[in-house]
Amino acid sequence: MHTWQHSQSAKWCAAVASQVQTRAMFTGELQIDPPWTFALAEILHDSRITAEQKDLNFPAALDQLTAWLGDPREYHNRHRRSWAAVIDDYEFAAQGTGPEYRKGLEAHLRRVAQAMTGIPAKGTENQRPHAAKALRELDVEASSCAQLERAWEDVVSAAKHKAHYTTIVSRIALLESLLTRKGRSALEVRRTVSGILRDQQIDIQTARLSLGDSDNLGHFSPHSTARKSGMAEADRLILCARIITTPPRLAHHVVWHAFAKATIPRMVQEVGPITLYNREWLIGTIEAVGPYRSQLPAEIIHEDGFFPEDIFPDEPNVVLARVDLGTGAYANAPAESRLQALATILAATFPDEHRGWELYEGYIHTVDDFLRGSHAFYLTEEDFATPYRRMEATAKRLERMAPRIAARLPHTSPDLTETVDAIGWWKASATQPPLPAIVLDVRILELLATRVAALDWCEYLNSFHRNSWIRDQVLDTIFQVAWHATDDLGHFSPDVRNAAREIRSGLFDRQEGDGEYRVNIREAVSILPDLVSVYPQHSKQSKRASGVASRLADAASMQGWYVELDNQWSRLINRLRSVRNSLAHGGPVTPEAAASVCGLAHSLAGTGLADSLNALLEGTPRDSNHQRRRQICDEWATSWLTGTPAPETF
Repeated sequence: MHTWQHSQSAKWCAAVASQVQTRAMFTGELQIDPPWTFALAEILHDSRITAEQKDLNFPAALDQLTAWLGDPREYHNRHRRSWAAVIDDYEFAAQGTGPEYRKGLEAHLRRVAQAMTGIPAKGTENQRPHAAKALRELDVEASSCAQLERAWEDVVSAAKHKAHYTTIVSRIALLESLLTRKGRSALEVRRTVSGILRDQQIDIQTARLSLGDSDNLGHFSPHSTARKSGMAEADRLILCARIITTPPRLAHHVVWHAFAKATIPRMVQEVGPITLYNREWLIGTIEAVGPYRSQLPAEIIHEDGFFPEDIFPDEPNVVLARVDLGTGAYANAPAESRLQALATILAATFPDEHRGWELYEGYIHTVDDFLRGSHAFYLTEEDFATPYRRMEATAKRLERMAPRIAARLPHTSPDLTETVDAIGWWKASATQPPLPAIVLDVRILELLATRVAALDWCEYLNSFHRNSWIRDQVLDTIFQVAWHATDDLGHFSPDVRNAAREIRSGLFDRQEGDGEYRVNIREAVSILPDLVSVYPQHSKQSKRASGVASRLADAASMQGWYVELDNQWSRLINRLRSVRNSLAHGGPVTPEAAASVCGLAHSLAGTGLADSLNALLEGTPRDSNHQRRRQICDEWATSWLTGTPAPETF
């Protein structure tokens, strides 16, 4: 039985759970044969989907090309590869947009292509301002309200006409990026649109209120969130488009945040527009009918409102911060208020305190005293796993390693010292922002490339890691479908839930004590058709499972998936080289470009270090494990590309 090991610690599970909005997504009647809008609502509500994107989206690719056109350095041949990577990202991103969105930009895209003719080359420096002007004009139009509507039309078309799951996700990712570019809270917009698509009365009323169509939300309670409005599908789609394209109106915005490891001298403390509350006092006052209740903010005590105070962190030493932004047309009030709250606390502590108060992710956002949106509270660096689980996991792994390394431990060497030092760098890079992390991780890759194969670090990656990475992407995609096979099934019939659980139960083997799961990949591939048939046709689960099943259906589909991943690998490595060289030599780097390759560099460096460390501890040549992994993955690729049925390739 071929298995694939995947770490699913309590920390990871809790971090994923924290992305789920407080109010339950799917309540109310069971869905027997849901419409296509239901599947789109599910996908929009899934906060994990945009994290699956590895390529730069169109706005990010625009920013990257704009930065390079503004590079004041004289062009030299050593810049050629970086320029090629940037232009390749831009062209791929433009081609990857939906047909309606791309059609709306045709004239601008042509002008940019004409202006870019000959760039980059020696002597084209005077041509760059003209190209930059054309690119700025494209950028303005790309984020216009008209283009936002076209991007939404592409999402609707893909969902309605049974496009591949990854196509729907990529179009949603573009829409989210455009909303963020206009300063909007993409998460809130997606959640609102998701509720409208499902005909949720509370979301439709909230949307109409925000658009100015209504001045009264009406009476709602936590128990009435599943109430349907009865609005026709066509009207709901129009309302979704309006929510996406209409700039925010003037309204009174209040956002609540939370700080950990914090305390205040009184139960309530005002700092300008920010009011700090002792969490225990506030919760007790909300729940009790006492003399202080009338002094609570209007959004809490409004008789027709709903304030979800139960989502605040239930921990000691928590201070809640109510940020009153006043009346304004805020596109992303939670981001604005978060900055104000953080800046205020930093001003009071920096640079004396190295840690100080820690701001939770998450918020409660009200508009004109009514709940607009919320996001679960959690600490970004919080370790949800118990120390005992970590200790047990380490003990288990040491037990497995002991037979291989016991005879070698007395013998140290410069190679072992160097590798252990590099592992220290690798651990340090995990806590760094993208730019310094990339510098550290590429330094590790340079070291590995020199010691293992005397190659340039990019040549080393292409030689030793290319097929390994492609294989891991295939494995991870299959794993994720199997792992999430029973997510969000509460809205389907017991027969559907039981069938999905029965299929999933036979796929995983929990490794006791080390927090890891092993999945039977051959079985997971074989049961994909069964998973597809279990779910209703118009559901996120069905679309995701059928999307993977279609990639494995025959030799041509498998080859197509390999080529797609192979091309993606090339773009990622070329972008990583471009970013690293810019950091080393003062070239342009955009935040999105750095973030898109930071995780890849860290993963590849970690894999290479693990290969080297294990080889040294086993007393084998330093390159032996690198060679072994490359051989296994090259043989897998050959099998994958020569028509072997997918289950038999593992």
